[in-house]
Amino acid sequence: MSAAALEASLGAIRQAGSVYGVVFAKGHDLLLHDTPYEQQKVAELASTVDDIIYYFEQEKRQPDQLVFGYDGGNLLIMISGDHRLVVFHHQADEVDFVAMASRAFLKDYLMSALASEWLAPVPVAS
Repeated sequence: MSAAALEASLGAIRQAGSVYGVVFAKGHDLLLHDTPYEQQKVAELASTVDDIIYYFEQEKRQPDQLVFGYDGGNLLIMISGDHRLVVFHHQADEVDFVAMASRAFLKDYLMSALASEWLAPVPVAS
C-alpha cells in the first residue's frame, strides 16, 4: 500500500464518529500517525502499546482488540500480528463502530501487503 493510500485510508477512520487521532505502528516503529500530540508522545505511546502486547503474549493470551477509557477520551487498540492501530475517540458508546472501521482498515492493509509480496518479481540467479 502506497504512503498516499495508507494516509487516505487512515483519514477515513479519522472521519468515523468522534475519532480525533490515529496511530499506526509495526512494533515500536511508527508507520503513520495523525494525532494532536507531539511526535515524541506518539512514539512513547507506540512503545507502551508494544509493551502491553508483550505482557499479554507472556501470559499466553493474544487479544485482537483492547479498549481503555481515560480522562478526556477513549483509546481503542487493534492488534494484528506486529501491527497495532491505535484510535483516539471521545464517545465510549461508539467503540464497536470505530472498531469495525479499524478492523476493515487492518484487513485491507495486510491483504495489500501480502498481495505486494506475492506479486514481487522473483530475482533470477545468474
